[in-house]
Amino acid sequence: MTAIEGAAVRKRYEYKVLDTGKQIEEQLNALGAQGWEVVGVTTKTQLFIAPPQAIILMRELQPAGDGRAATPLARTGT
Repeated sequence: MTAIEGAAVRKRYEYKVLDTGKQIEEQLNALGAQGWEVVGVTTKTQLFIAPPQAIILMRELQPAGDGRAATPLARTGT
């Protein structure tokens, strides 16, 4: 095993806080198609920086060649 094969790969994620509204189902479906996953729901008493009844989404980032920048992973299916 080489040093590269034995090195741990740290996964990176980006997050989005989405305010709930009348078009929330359509927004969630569109974001899901882009690789976003719902990881939580807040209310104004749980997270003061988020709007009341907000949905927290997350998606994994794929490291770029230089290891500094990252891009969203492509999804091939559901």
